[in-house]
Amino acid sequence: MFRRNFIPILILLLICLFILKPATVSEGAFNGLKIWGYNIIPYLFPMSVLSNILLKYNFIYRAFERFSFISKKFLKNKYAMIPYFISFVSGYPSGAMTINTMLENKRMNDKEANYLISFTNNCSFQFIAGAISFSMLNNFNLFKYIAVPHFTGAIILSFFIKNNTPYSYNGRKIIQSQSTFHQAFSSSIYKSVTGILTVGGVIVIFSVFSNFFNEVLTSLSDTIHLSPYIKDIIYSLIVGSLELTNGCSIVSSSVYVPLELKLIIINFLVSFSGMSVIFQTFAVTDQFELELKNYVAYKFILGVISALICILMIILN
Repeated sequence: MFRRNFIPILILLLICLFILKPATVSEGAFNGLKIWGYNIIPYLFPMSVLSNILLKYNFIYRAFERFSFISKKFLKNKYAMIPYFISFVSGYPSGAMTINTMLENKRMNDKEANYLISFTNNCSFQFIAGAISFSMLNNFNLFKYIAVPHFTGAIILSFFIKNNTPYSYNGRKIIQSQSTFHQAFSSSIYKSVTGILTVGGVIVIFSVFSNFFNEVLTSLSDTIHLSPYIKDIIYSLIVGSLELTNGCSIVSSSVYVPLELKLIIINFLVSFSGMSVIFQTFAVTDQFELELKNYVAYKFILGVISALICILMIILN
């Protein structure tokens, strides 16, 4: 009986906790809104609108079909480079949103979508270079130690994932009914607004949880008397596994953690993406059933692969 009612009981406990700690909830919610307003809307929304318009036309599919022999050979899917490219430009969870749209347009089936989303829903280059390397680490040139492991690691991960799905849609030519620009634009605005609001809601709620974790971890560290070095590492990994931006910010600002270790931790966090991004991904994939356990496992593996590549780059440098 407890297992069946676990979720409702947990929600009731969270509601009670939120009532008892309104200041913590408010601070977390405002932090989440700042992340959404400053980091998500300016970058993700315009690119989401444009990419959704692009996916309404056959042109993008024909363009990538020219390289389909490479995509099929190495990534085991004809259109794998489309979400990979859009994710490279727009970041989380634009790769998932792109796959969702492609599935809606019958360019793939559910199994192919679950296969692709594991390694094509990635962090954006702009976030890695601008937000992390330049703003957090104060050294733009460090972007290569994060971008190369992250994007290369995603390709490497695809080799470890089995795609037993036959090319059900790739085997035949699909001519998409052409929308007028007005129809494509209106539809893309609606889908993008819906997606962005969904992402914002997930960010806010996870930012509140992150704020509670901050308080608990601060109290525990004072009680256990951890060294500042160990405290910052544990703190950044736990918070970052919940919310990516906060975790990267914590480890980047630490005066106790050496730069090399900062890069390794950031690589893991960026590639794992954190539970907030994972649930954002889950929230924007309404056209297919996301295999959540597999997706989380693959993102964790990607985090490990990226960290290992980063270690190799540091050793060889």
